[in-house]
Amino acid sequence: MSVDVTCGKCGEKITSMKMLKPLKDVMNPYSGKCPSCGQALSTSEFSLDVQEN
Repeated sequence: MSVDVTCGKCGEKITSMKMLKPLKDVMNPYSGKCPSCGQALSTSEFSLDVQEN
Protein backbone atom coordinates (compact mmCIF):
# COMPACT_ATOMS: atom_id res chain seq x y z
CA MET A 1 0.00 0.00 0.00
CA SER A 2 1.22 3.51 -0.73
CA VAL A 3 0.07 6.79 0.76
CA ASP A 4 -0.13 10.05 -1.21
CA VAL A 5 0.20 13.31 0.73
CA THR A 6 -1.70 16.11 -1.02
CA CYS A 7 -2.30 19.78 -0.30
CA GLY A 8 -5.79 20.42 1.07
CA LYS A 9 -5.97 23.77 -0.72
CA CYS A 10 -4.75 23.11 -4.26
CA GLY A 11 -4.81 19.28 -4.36
CA GLU A 12 -1.18 19.07 -5.53
CA LYS A 13 0.55 15.80 -4.56
CA ILE A 14 3.37 16.69 -2.15
CA THR A 15 4.86 13.23 -1.72
CA SER A 16 4.09 9.52 -1.96
CA MET A 17 5.14 7.08 0.77
CA LYS A 18 5.40 3.30 0.86
CA MET A 19 5.22 3.34 4.68
CA LEU A 20 3.62 5.83 7.04
CA LYS A 21 5.99 8.44 8.49
CA PRO A 22 5.49 11.10 11.15
CA LEU A 23 3.90 14.22 9.61
CA LYS A 24 6.83 16.39 10.71
CA ASP A 25 9.17 14.22 8.62
CA VAL A 26 6.94 14.72 5.57
CA MET A 27 6.71 18.51 6.01
CA ASN A 28 10.37 19.28 6.87
CA PRO A 29 11.72 19.27 3.29
CA TYR A 30 9.03 21.80 2.33
CA SER A 31 9.46 24.16 5.32
CA GLY A 32 5.89 23.38 6.41
CA LYS A 33 4.34 24.80 3.21
CA CYS A 34 2.88 23.32 0.05
CA PRO A 35 5.56 23.64 -2.67
CA SER A 36 2.88 24.42 -5.25
CA CYS A 37 0.61 27.05 -3.65
CA GLY A 38 2.43 28.01 -0.42
CA GLN A 39 -0.43 26.96 1.88
CA ALA A 40 0.82 26.31 5.43
CA LEU A 41 0.74 22.59 6.28
CA SER A 42 -0.33 21.72 9.82
CA THR A 43 0.42 18.66 11.96
CA SER A 44 -2.79 19.25 13.93
CA GLU A 45 -5.20 19.82 11.01
CA PHE A 46 -5.16 17.07 8.43
CA SER A 47 -7.28 14.30 7.03
CA LEU A 48 -6.29 10.81 6.03
CA ASP A 49 -7.86 9.09 3.03
CA VAL A 50 -6.78 5.48 2.51
CA GLN A 51 -7.48 3.62 -0.69
CA GLU A 52 -6.52 0.05 -1.36
CA ASN A 53 -4.62 -0.39 -4.65
